[in-house]
Amino acid sequence: MGRETPRHQPAVRQIPARLQTGNLPAVSFIDPRFEDEDTGSSGDDHPHSDIRVGERFLADVYEAITSSPAWDKTGFVINFDEWGGFFDHVAPGTAPDNNPLSVRRGFRVSAMVISPLARRRHVAHGTYDHTSVLKMIEWRWGLAPLTKRDAAARNLAEVLDFTSTPNLDAPRWNVPRITGTPCTPSNSLSRSAEWAPLRSLAIEHGMRLPA
Repeated sequence: MGRETPRHQPAVRQIPARLQTGNLPAVSFIDPRFEDEDTGSSGDDHPHSDIRVGERFLADVYEAITSSPAWDKTGFVINFDEWGGFFDHVAPGTAPDNNPLSVRRGFRVSAMVISPLARRRHVAHGTYDHTSVLKMIEWRWGLAPLTKRDAAARNLAEVLDFTSTPNLDAPRWNVPRITGTPCTPSNSLSRSAEWAPLRSLAIEHGMRLPA
């Protein structure tokens, strides 16, 4: 299991070379740089960063994977950990969990599976969660589940088509690089000032929060 973290930029720059030589771990987690969000220069899509930087990060990883010799046997999963604050008409359900306070699922978030085995122009309508990625890894290598949550999760490999010839075509996207200074947020608030009122409101309505 390997973890590539753009918090140290050289690790990200090594990804194309390691893909070309087959030296990337069989399971790798690649994170954008989450620092300096208030300046608009972090590498993710989270406020208050410049979303163009996050889009360019994803494009670079996509290009490195789809142009490498490992592309024919790779599954590239893009996960988001938050729903962006937009209204969702579907109420969160529940799932088995070792912690009885964590059985409630969160709001729905975006996820994409990019692979020669992925069905083109297909939307999976099953109920998956972030532990569905673990379930796929466990299924692939015959590993035991870590918790009740991933043991009960749907296998993300269900969205792949193992019966057809792999489609090695990979669309190319024109995602421009950022030139000049990233967009910085106006009237940016510190994290404590931004979240303190929401925490107080949650406590007022009976939400149990960790100490």
